[in-house]
Amino acid sequence: MNVDTDSLVTFLIMWGIPTFMVVRTYLKMDSDDRNSAKKDFKSAHFVFTIGSLVIGYFFASIGNLLTLNIIKLPGIFLMIIAGITITVDMWRKNKVKSMFTPILIGVAIFFLIKP
Repeated sequence: MNVDTDSLVTFLIMWGIPTFMVVRTYLKMDSDDRNSAKKDFKSAHFVFTIGSLVIGYFFASIGNLLTLNIIKLPGIFLMIIAGITITVDMWRKNKVKSMFTPILIGVAIFFLIKP
């Protein structure tokens, strides 16, 4: 388990800034907005689309940071599942735009797999 300094700085910036912004925004919300946000985050639609994409990318980032494929591969698998789910969900709304989702997720997976 070797941690590269460049990977650590990139990881902290990439995950630290959005996490700080989300927590700060959540703390500024009133109780009705907080309950609405909790309800949205617990919905099956969110969990299987954006939630699994973010969790998968987080696992893949941790796997890259720690150079552990046992963490990186489940993250990539979650990203693939999320890509398929998002594509099917978007297919109902707009068939042309739904084709960009697997392409973008495929490019992200390519750069995660590339050593």
